[in-house]
Amino acid sequence: MPLPNWDFIHMPCIWGHHNNSQIFLDVGVIDAASVPAILRQTPVRMFKALVDTGCQRTMISSKVAAQLGMFAVGKTAIQGIGPAVTYHNAYLFHVAFMIASVAHVLPLAIQGGEIASAHGFDVLLGMDVLGIGSLKVEGNGTFSFSF
Repeated sequence: MPLPNWDFIHMPCIWGHHNNSQIFLDVGVIDAASVPAILRQTPVRMFKALVDTGCQRTMISSKVAAQLGMFAVGKTAIQGIGPAVTYHNAYLFHVAFMIASVAHVLPLAIQGGEIASAHGFDVLLGMDVLGIGSLKVEGNGTFSFSF
């Protein structure tokens, strides 16, 4: 009996190195309002992302929002460690991964909050994205993410 044509058989995969405390990778951020136009004509804008398995939702910096000309769709509650809740601008966007010059745009739009731009990265990649695939962190300083 032949195998079904499952998407995960040919899952795209990203490989890289980590420093034993942080994983950074480049991701594309696309304003959800401009997805059809950007897929037809414009290269995907890439930004440095920190992989954060403790973050529920992917968030972008104010720098990303400004560079892409995005407009906030409201406010979202953000709670870190402890009981304090703060409210941040929320944006609707898609995340993309570039593999061999091909943009793999995740179909589900994310409503993510805004973070400050002063952390050395512009995207906080949360479990809403990481949960669609498989993240493997190796003790030899490498990682892979298949989706």
